[in-house]
Amino acid sequence: MRLLGFVFPISCALCAPLAQGGAAPQFVWQGQVDGIAILHLQGQRLTVQIQQGEPVERQQFHFSDALPDIRQKVRVEVLEGRGYVHVIDQPSVENHYTLAVAIEDRQPGSAFYSIALYWDASSNGFERGAPKTDKVTWSGRVDHAVVINCQGKSCVSTSEQGAQHGAPVADEHFKFSKPLPDRDTEVRLEGQDGRGEIRLIEQPRERNHYTARVSIRDPGAGASDYAFTLVWNRASGKDPGPIPEPAGRGFLWTGKVDGRVRVAVQGGASFSEVLEGAPIVGQQGQMFRPLPARSDVAPVIRKLQGRGQVAIVESPSEKNNYRLVFEIDDPEPGADDYEVELDW
Repeated sequence: MRLLGFVFPISCALCAPLAQGGAAPQFVWQGQVDGIAILHLQGQRLTVQIQQGEPVERQQFHFSDALPDIRQKVRVEVLEGRGYVHVIDQPSVENHYTLAVAIEDRQPGSAFYSIALYWDASSNGFERGAPKTDKVTWSGRVDHAVVINCQGKSCVSTSEQGAQHGAPVADEHFKFSKPLPDRDTEVRLEGQDGRGEIRLIEQPRERNHYTARVSIRDPGAGASDYAFTLVWNRASGKDPGPIPEPAGRGFLWTGKVDGRVRVAVQGGASFSEVLEGAPIVGQQGQMFRPLPARSDVAPVIRKLQGRGQVAIVESPSEKNNYRLVFEIDDPEPGADDYEVELDW
């Protein structure tokens, strides 16, 4: 048994006539076969295994799209050849998403073969006009329940909180096309493969140090193979980054103040304390939208009613767990009614 590896491209003149009958194939191949040759495809790499007979001659091939890391059925079309051509192994997590196609020429002498392969390349993000994407592919053997934490260019598996059984993930592998960015990113879960449940449970955000988290729950006895792909749109060189949401009313506070008061807003909640003077009377806080857990929020404070001063003393950041704090200072004798608006 002999293995021949090939990675060189060829002229696309080989694939020109194949597009006339309909959709263009993702891969085309031709060569002179005498015996049994098996084509192994993974990504954009081809390896030829000679199972019986002589080495392939006059070989040429062309990839229009890489074979994605997802389970799917690939279709083969024989354009020329006298023998039997068939798919013997479809891409799956068990074979590391490798396709195997057998060309069996059992008659005396060699014969010329030309074949075309068709697969779904949409997860590669190569469609014309579509945004360029990056991805991370992960695979491993899971027993019970785990969470896969992907950050930067690394993925780490941990037992799911509350899980009482199961062993650590075995045979864990991951591959990044590019590191996950250090910015708020929308990732999507594709190419799920496994007998249990695979869910995206957390998007990369500043509050979680830009970590994407995927939950895997395996219901069966013993460990089983799992795989998934996380895909995100790549920022172009002209991309200025995330566009901040337009400022709008976020929170309205009212109350009667005699002295100095501090009010803190975090998420969808607020709480206050008296720093100097009498207790607050008739206090109310109305939340119009939660305060985002981001440090790029630019809050604006407006005093709608009251004789004293209002000011933001703390803006949201990772250090203060994304809390916004403002103070009301009423230095004159007696209490006064205040109405304070926060926009973000």
